[in-house]
Amino acid sequence: MRFLVRLRPSSNPIPLAAVRTIARTTGVDLRNPKWTSYGALEVDLFAPSRNDVETFLAAAAPIAPVEWLHDLSISPPYRPPEQLFREARDYFNAERYWECHETLEEEWRRSSGAKKSFLQGAILVCAAFVHHQKGEDHVALAILRRAQSRLDSGAPTDSGIDVESLRRRVEETISSGRFEPFPL
Repeated sequence: MRFLVRLRPSSNPIPLAAVRTIARTTGVDLRNPKWTSYGALEVDLFAPSRNDVETFLAAAAPIAPVEWLHDLSISPPYRPPEQLFREARDYFNAERYWECHETLEEEWRRSSGAKKSFLQGAILVCAAFVHHQKGEDHVALAILRRAQSRLDSGAPTDSGIDVESLRRRVEETISSGRFEPFPL
């Protein structure tokens, strides 16, 4: 089973080495650590069962309580585009970039033409921020550059995304080389 979990910092920064040790001792495989702007740690957890994940979370709670847990082994039901875009915006605004990427991909798969190109650009923006959270800013900036031209394509009118603001923020990030969270 695969889960995505975000652990929030208590009064101190989250000690990644300690969290990895707790994972190993509880039979959970912890991968892909990513950090938010406010010090939360987001990781992929692979475990034989949900009980193993619950054991890990209980053991980690004193140093890093759970902010949220997402079971990735459960396929989401069909959602209309308006709902997908709303969820994607909520994920992006909460710095849940990987989930935003996955949510936008659902609409990307069923799109074509300029809309598909724009969605690919938005998905690449999410991917760039995931790499930033992993401390890979050089990779993130390269991905943002690839996203930039696609954002000039036809944005879906039902997305609720302020496309001009998105384009401007991507351009500012590329120019400055500094990643700052911003709302969609």
